Amino acid sequence: MCLIFRNPVLRVVMASRISRFNSAYNADLKVHKARFLGVSTVFLTGISLKPADGDSLLRIDTLVVSVNAFKLLEGRLNISAVEIRNLYLTVNRRDSLTNYSFLLSSGQTSTPKDNSAGSALTESSEPVSSETNYSETANRIFRLVFDKIPGEMEVSNLKIRSTTGSHVVELHLHKFAIVNHTFSTNILITEDSAKSVWKAEGKLDSRNRYAEAVLSSADNKKITFPYIGFKWNASLGFDSLDFSLSAGSFRNDAAGIKGRIAFKGLQVFHEKIATDTVKFQKLGIDYLLNFESGAIELDSATEVFFNDLDFHPYIKYRPGPSPQITIKINKPPFPARQLFSSLPEGLFANLKGLETTGELSYFLDFFADLAKPDSLIFEMELKRLQFRVLSYGNGSLLKLGSSFMYTAFEDGEPVKTFEIGSANPDFRKLSQISPFLQYAVMTSEDGGFYQHRGFLPEAFRDAIIENIKEGRFVRGGSTISMQLVKNVFLSRNKTIARKLEEALIVWLIENQQLCSKDRMFEVYLNIIEWGPVIYGANEASHFYFNKEASKLTLAEAIFMASIIPRPKWFKYNFDETGHLKASMAEFYRLVSAKMLNKGWITQHDFDNLVPDVEMKNR
Repeated sequence: MCLIFRNPVLRVVMASRISRFNSAYNADLKVHKARFLGVSTVFLTGISLKPADGDSLLRIDTLVVSVNAFKLLEGRLNISAVEIRNLYLTVNRRDSLTNYSFLLSSGQTSTPKDNSAGSALTESSEPVSSETNYSETANRIFRLVFDKIPGEMEVSNLKIRSTTGSHVVELHLHKFAIVNHTFSTNILITEDSAKSVWKAEGKLDSRNRYAEAVLSSADNKKITFPYIGFKWNASLGFDSLDFSLSAGSFRNDAAGIKGRIAFKGLQVFHEKIATDTVKFQKLGIDYLLNFESGAIELDSATEVFFNDLDFHPYIKYRPGPSPQITIKINKPPFPARQLFSSLPEGLFANLKGLETTGELSYFLDFFADLAKPDSLIFEMELKRLQFRVLSYGNGSLLKLGSSFMYTAFEDGEPVKTFEIGSANPDFRKLSQISPFLQYAVMTSEDGGFYQHRGFLPEAFRDAIIENIKEGRFVRGGSTISMQLVKNVFLSRNKTIARKLEEALIVWLIENQQLCSKDRMFEVYLNIIEWGPVIYGANEASHFYFNKEASKLTLAEAIFMASIIPRPKWFKYNFDETGHLKASMAEFYRLVSAKMLNKGWITQHDFDNLVPDVEMKNR
């Protein structure tokens, strides 16, 4: 009896749901015909979807869906087979008008719950507790996703077209079939007038919760992702992409996923990453991600690799009762050449051609409880083992030891070029710069400059703690060595990769002793900005006080040290009478107290310090 009335019931249920959907989303969804084939196969024709007052979004001539009847009785929608003929998806955007934004509305929230016939075709919802159990949630998602992957699938003539203004991207798939869980197909990609053919092949096994795919070129061209250049003025291309994912339980107490994401011949360009195209021979990750009841963990079995180098990170995030983050990396001794030969082409121009011998090892231990910032742990070290540089490539890292031309940049544009050497009338040797200024700058910028080797992990730790407490970035952990390298070698381009190159250059200069600490500090004091287009201690001393840098008083030196972080804002430190604002007194007190404690000034200097200066050039 049920079989006799199944098609009328199907039509009634679908009409009801389509009506509710159209009302909720102001849409125009239509299905020309719907009927059952056999017990658990639905045959649909003439499917179309568009906004009620807009262009067509989706059209499917024929859709045949078979479900697992036994799992349907359990309330699970498990798709066993799908056949699609002539699917056309057209996404349009003209200025702020689109033909898809109606789907992003929240109209469904106003629709009353419906427990009528057909509710078994939707995945049953489960209550979400205030404390998410990540293991249970992951298992629920795995089941939901893999239940929807059919064991058998055939798609004929699939076209996806995206139009943004005059820019058009089209994907055309002539035929796609999953047979015995495997697939292989070609994809034609057209972007404006450019055409390319991709090859996709792999395996989808919903029963074992496993998926793998390889994407490569079918026309001997590098695969270039469309739209990226148009939207972000960037590019992403590669020879092949290897992807795999297996969902299950790889530890007794956790759900998990493991697999691989790996590129060969990857090329990336964006001005925020680097000024040139960045190239990797290979780049990828073999990952193992565990979902515990109260945390998410990237297992240390994970391997990240790029070119000739690899490492095993461990990351754990626990959201409650207070958020905790753990990061550990322990890279045992490895040939140093692996690091420097693996630096991708297009990055780290100052390190190009560097040749080394010996070994390196790396260690990182980081833990933060965001509710208890002061408990933060931060330890990091790159160790040398019989490490030696055989060649400095283009030799740019050696220039600090002698006179060289320096160009100051602002927003990537050169503003001033001058020599760091005796030919520059404003260049001053360290012995020609007031000790007060030297000590004031070290106190405010890097009190341990002469003791450390370029980095102060404790300063990084304190900066992270302060930023966590403030909930925003308010302080960095840069040393004078890092500021020097940034200005001399990297001042032109502010890119994501610059910080890593800065760290490597600092480490090489300090550990290979490419120049003395005195010379580093001397160069630093002669190049840093001290006002609008004012560079170097002597030029600044004349600009503010009309005197030589050697003649600066303690009060003048502390003032000059105070404006290094924001040199163009120096006038905001003065009131309308031309005297330093009262708020500057605390800075003077802190800096002078530290200088006294280190023996850099006398008690008499400290007692007679007045937090005020007379600026000559106002």
